[in-house]
Amino acid sequence: MYQGSITASETHRPIGSESPPAGRSPLGTLVFLALVIAPFVAFAYPVATVALLTGTVALAVLSRSVLRTLRRRSGRVQTLTLPGLGTVEYRITTN
Repeated sequence: MYQGSITASETHRPIGSESPPAGRSPLGTLVFLALVIAPFVAFAYPVATVALLTGTVALAVLSRSVLRTLRRRSGRVQTLTLPGLGTVEYRITTN
């Protein structure tokens, strides 16, 4: 049994006057569906899943290695000799 007092705003409030909940974005819905479906796809195609994960890890390692090499060579003049064409000098700079 309710024994509290009713405030003035509660006595004159019409039923159903609350605003509807905010709409969900289509991108959020797609991300949610992808997260739900991803495990089923991974179990259905295990070889492709392992290949995709291996490729992603290899790409991450390669990109870190390339960035480390570029950082190490940054600011120094490098030369590249092209037989029959000449020598090219280049410098890698970072912004």
